[in-house]
Amino acid sequence: KKGSIQLCLLALLAKGEKYGFQILRELRDKSNGFFDLKEGTLYPALRRLEERGFVQSRWQEPESGMPRKYYRLTDRGRTALTEALAIWDAMTAGAERVLEDAR
Repeated sequence: KKGSIQLCLLALLAKGEKYGFQILRELRDKSNGFFDLKEGTLYPALRRLEERGFVQSRWQEPESGMPRKYYRLTDRGRTALTEALAIWDAMTAGAERVLEDAR
């Protein structure tokens, strides 16, 4: 599940810059609740992606409320996403062929 979380985070950020709560909500909603992450899972995952150069972050002060940390995909992150999607597609196609007989 860990690798798929990172892949999903990169995919969400490919659509544009987002802040933490927005990422949590979109991940939960788009996965029909499968990826219902806690902040204690999300932020370390984003930090690891940032350390690898796949994501950049910045703080922004809203007109009202608390500052938000926004995350965006880097060029290196886009390349990593493209490569990971190719692997994911091959893996799921292979698994689907193996699992066909079990259905």
